[in-house]
Amino acid sequence: MTPRSPGSTSGCRPHHTGDKMLKRLLISTRTTEKKWALLYDHKPEKIALYPAFRQTKIGNVYSGYVTSVKASLNAAFVSFDHGVNGYLSLKDVPGGKVHQGQRLLVQVKKDEEGTKGPVLTANLECQGKWLVYFPYGETVHLSKKITDRTVRQNLTDWAKTSLTSTEGLLVRTEAQVAPVQELMDELTSLRSTVTGWEQSFSSGKGEFLIKEETLYLKELKELIKKENPDEIVSDDSEVAVRLKNLTDKEIELYLDDVDLFSAFMKDDVHELMTRQHVWLDGGSSIVIDSLEALTVIDVNSGKNAGQKEQQRAIMSINRKAAAEVMRQIRLRDLHGIMIIDFINLKSERDKQEIEQLLKKESEKDDKHVHFAGYTELNLYQLTRKKTRPSYESVYLVPCKACGGSGKVRSAEAVLLEMEQELLEKRRTLDKAVIYLTADLHECMQKDPSFINWIRDQLNIDVTFKEISHSHPYYEIMQ
Repeated sequence: MTPRSPGSTSGCRPHHTGDKMLKRLLISTRTTEKKWALLYDHKPEKIALYPAFRQTKIGNVYSGYVTSVKASLNAAFVSFDHGVNGYLSLKDVPGGKVHQGQRLLVQVKKDEEGTKGPVLTANLECQGKWLVYFPYGETVHLSKKITDRTVRQNLTDWAKTSLTSTEGLLVRTEAQVAPVQELMDELTSLRSTVTGWEQSFSSGKGEFLIKEETLYLKELKELIKKENPDEIVSDDSEVAVRLKNLTDKEIELYLDDVDLFSAFMKDDVHELMTRQHVWLDGGSSIVIDSLEALTVIDVNSGKNAGQKEQQRAIMSINRKAAAEVMRQIRLRDLHGIMIIDFINLKSERDKQEIEQLLKKESEKDDKHVHFAGYTELNLYQLTRKKTRPSYESVYLVPCKACGGSGKVRSAEAVLLEMEQELLEKRRTLDKAVIYLTADLHECMQKDPSFINWIRDQLNIDVTFKEISHSHPYYEIMQ
């Protein structure tokens, strides 16, 4: 492990070896929020944040019991951690049947969000380096990235001869270069782990945690195996030691007082993952609006708008936007339905080119993306698998002033409200002090007839005092 001396800035600048892009992995655990970022040269490609106030339960295994069965939903609700009941589709239950009061061994698929409880499965999975083992899966799947037909057939034959009739297996991409004995050893180890879960379940009672998934380290290890970064920089010596066996790269220990992410990234990580406007080269931009039901992404030509653009220039903007849109989706961990409004996509050739570019960029994504094609209005539709709340839903809350709409009532509208309230109270008010914001006071001073109306028509002796507030506001005091 190589310490990076305090005050050093040499690592903050991207560098290349010939034409090779530098992959740098940053790992920070100094604060209660654990986080890592993968940079391609200086540009963030993947970021993961694990705030202490939003612990995930994904992957955890519990002993629980069925509180109710809803035939209309083909699902059951399960109490498993003395909190909100989990939703369990009967499609995710071996045999497809449960009854009220039945104890179950369950695993969390999705965290709870808003009013929706967590999603559970009774078809357990146990992940290894080469394999994902499903003790009740009954099927064999191979990574789509294993393209060699002979290799696929050999792995399929090995899996089918190694499994019992009730077991299932997902063979990872990395398994195509693994010795057969190592695959067999891992399968044996995964079976042993699941047997331990089952024994804990059988020996216990009620609802309790059987196995807790440390998602931070799990996802970090998977990232290192998949991306094989050229440089790894960490501000935690313990984490560096735990990752040492996963890479032959030297792990640099960051010692400076300045936050690791601040030292290597020009943008604040939370702003990067939540800001609405994202600028592209040449003055164009994309605007991301996350709504309750879907996310809308609009491509703007920016300063190019109004010029007599050729389709070639427009397509150049659309290509940049397509790549950046898929990057932003990964960075923000957006999910669900997404609609993208590109600029003037008219010809079928242009539409197909943009769609192929979106699909190519999605290969960098660890989550499944479904491409649904264009609508009649040439809006592109896609969906992305959801496993946990998006970063925007975790780090942002609706504005108390506007209720999340992004708009508040104008000073003029609030003055009309004040006028109505004074009119209603005119018989009980002889004197009043009105506390009001500067924008309201300024409007009144521009049109003295309002103040004269209060004093002459309503016969109220009024005094105004300015106050500070986040939006146009007043309060009438006797």
